[in-house]
Amino acid sequence: MTKIHAIAAAAALVAAGSVHALTPAQIDAARTAGTLQEVRIAGASALRLSVAAYVKEICTPSSFHVIWNSNAEGTSHRAYSCNLDLKVGNYNAGTPVLIYKRDAGGSGQGVNPIALAADQTHMRVLNDATCTTINGGATPATDAAIPNFICTGTETTGIKSDAGISDVEPQLLQASVNLPSGTTALTPAQVSGLDSGPLAQALFGVVVNKKAYRALQEAQGIIGAGASLIDVPADQSTWTAATIATIPSLPATFVRAMLTGQLFGGAANAGQLKGWNIVIPTSVDANSAIKTLNICRRTEGSGTQAASNAFFALNPCNNSAGGLYLPLGVSGSSGNETTTNATVTSAPILVQEGSSAGQVENCVGNDAQAAAGLDNIAYALGVLGREANPQRGAVGSDLNYRYVKLDGVAPVRNEAKVGNYGFVYEASMQWNRTTVPAGSDRQLFLSALRSGFGTPNALAAVDSDTQQGVMTPPAGFAGPYASATGNAALFGSRVSRVAANSCAGLRMIK
Repeated sequence: MTKIHAIAAAAALVAAGSVHALTPAQIDAARTAGTLQEVRIAGASALRLSVAAYVKEICTPSSFHVIWNSNAEGTSHRAYSCNLDLKVGNYNAGTPVLIYKRDAGGSGQGVNPIALAADQTHMRVLNDATCTTINGGATPATDAAIPNFICTGTETTGIKSDAGISDVEPQLLQASVNLPSGTTALTPAQVSGLDSGPLAQALFGVVVNKKAYRALQEAQGIIGAGASLIDVPADQSTWTAATIATIPSLPATFVRAMLTGQLFGGAANAGQLKGWNIVIPTSVDANSAIKTLNICRRTEGSGTQAASNAFFALNPCNNSAGGLYLPLGVSGSSGNETTTNATVTSAPILVQEGSSAGQVENCVGNDAQAAAGLDNIAYALGVLGREANPQRGAVGSDLNYRYVKLDGVAPVRNEAKVGNYGFVYEASMQWNRTTVPAGSDRQLFLSALRSGFGTPNALAAVDSDTQQGVMTPPAGFAGPYASATGNAALFGSRVSRVAANSCAGLRMIK
């Protein structure tokens, strides 16, 4: 068969198969035919489900496929294939696309390598033995959070991301507290070489494992002594005021002290343990005073960690003498895609760092982590993006952690958009102005993604779990907040920080 005939046959295969699917076989055919648009995005694993949900909304449902790399958790790499359901930038409806999302390394991978035009590891999707079906191989995928293909291959040499996503602005990730070991901060010129703009407001939350959640419920009188945990419904769209009343709370001051290593030690506290017993009295758990403080956090370079550092550690935001707290961490943390470090920082404190949100989920919620150092009879705490739903894991499983209130306020969109819940930061999306020049097809596609991602109508179209974790910034919807209607009333936020400055205080501006 001649090359021309092979290309024609591949194009025919794309046309025949695109009505129903864009599987690895159709991906290979479209790649051969030269019709496939492959877009690589890196960073911000806290927004991984938001990205998945938005891509699903611009795809033809019958062609949508979800592809994860290597494992059933998809903690490092994910991809989404489909034929576009509408024109996006210069890519017409029906265009076959394969959008890669690298979560490994977090937001730092969506900033510095983009500015430096550095090679990055991304998953490889081929119609060969490296790609297999999972979850019955359902075609097409109907849930953006559940894969129907696993592709184990990766590639690095010559592979560059087209764009990056960060939970915070690129400049905040250049602070020393947020730089992975061995990483040099970008120069002002390199930062300005990024075309960076707001994507959406993202909520973050404090999570604890279910053992701690139940104990907190008893300590706060939500359940009686020895009673079973009262759980929230898995479908978050059904939550009511009565539901939210069952969620226990932690003082932000306790979380701040725990994350910055200030609960134990010091001459003034000789012989006095200050740990879980502060929030879970010994009348609820006789061992609360001696239980390990298990902290599940992200590595340096993570936007979630940068947001946690700014919110709880006031770092690098409080520049007054002695005003910065140092978050507990693992010496030599690299923020890479494979290493999960665990160390006893100061017994009985244990810090485990993960390079993606999925690794933190596994750490804080999985009681089987005893082999990795997490005491399986202990309590654990971490910080995650609020878009996740622990009751709907990768294959519908319960991930055994729950979000808690902070200072009595639940981490839900309706509280955050009016300013009652303040753990909110604005995500950004950026690309290199040189490698993705203005006016190019790729730049127009990425611009359309960035401008469309956080609109009220876009957020209304995604699943109810994702909707709890994202809001439209005040500038993203017209008119005053008080008279907003429809989707703008549901998703529009009236609060914001100063643009591209996460250290600025959150305030009402609409």
